[in-house]
Amino acid sequence: MILWKKRLAAERGVRWRDRLLILTDLIGKFGSLTAPLANWFLGNQLFRRLGEMIAGVHRDRQVLHFSGETFPRWFGRRARPARAEAPVKKVALFSSCLVNYQATDIGKATVQVLEKNGVEVVVPEQRCCGMPSFDIGDTQAIQQAARANVASLHHWVAQGYDVVVPTASCSLMLKREYPELNSDEKTKQVAERTFDICEYLMRMKKDGQLVSDFPHKPGRVAYQIPCHLRDQNIGFKSKELMEWAGAQVEVIEKCSGHDGAWSAKTEFFSLSMKIAGKAVRAIEQTEADLVASDCPLAGLQLDQAGASAHVGGRAALHPIQIVRNAYGLSSER
Repeated sequence: MILWKKRLAAERGVRWRDRLLILTDLIGKFGSLTAPLANWFLGNQLFRRLGEMIAGVHRDRQVLHFSGETFPRWFGRRARPARAEAPVKKVALFSSCLVNYQATDIGKATVQVLEKNGVEVVVPEQRCCGMPSFDIGDTQAIQQAARANVASLHHWVAQGYDVVVPTASCSLMLKREYPELNSDEKTKQVAERTFDICEYLMRMKKDGQLVSDFPHKPGRVAYQIPCHLRDQNIGFKSKELMEWAGAQVEVIEKCSGHDGAWSAKTEFFSLSMKIAGKAVRAIEQTEADLVASDCPLAGLQLDQAGASAHVGGRAALHPIQIVRNAYGLSSER
């Protein structure tokens, strides 16, 4: 697929829109710095119509709002628990662009659940994992991202920390794509110590290290498993974790149709909604209390497609948010 995209880029060229949409760190930093204004513009129909005409970004494409306080800033200023002399585990959290600048509560929930279970958490310096660069076949940019992130993460891996990731696309990159592009020993070591957040917590449960006091039962959950998580071949760890917390989980193995920036493009938006409709119909048949997905963009897509089909009202959550809520931990601000 990467070779095919590289060939298309060479033959057809790459539009400036496509180059812009993959600059997730730049967009995130600017959006968070100007969050009230940026969010207002993103909700303004006149601005969105101009964006469609000029940049080819569909006027109806819902986007995640920017947070005025980024996740790293929250992590740095919050009141931290007393550091245990011998923590149960030590984790270097690779939070992702989406969590850093937009879906910040997923990062907060991840930290809360890990610390609830005696895990020491650090957030190393990091940049976009490079997954968006696949859209334009830019393997050189991905290799650069891999070298930068591996250099930062390996420092902690060498000290006995595991790398935990709450977003499936980024964990897939660190686990599999980085070693394919850079075959050095440090990259291999980081890949071997990288885990999806729910995968990691279920490993802790297997070792008898997971706290089981859940005062709140989540109820029935319709869980859409993202394609990039299925591709990791780790089973249904998020389902198992939510069931451990007392949920009844119905798995929806259907693509959300979001695919990064693809669904934002004018020429693909309608098709993306059509693809999402299959998952939405499956969710509606479950009559669930909650909808969950490990991918914030998939959750956004399901919310929008569900609203279009008049079956909305249940904003999708990340499984770690459902587990955080089952523990009775308040959403930290």
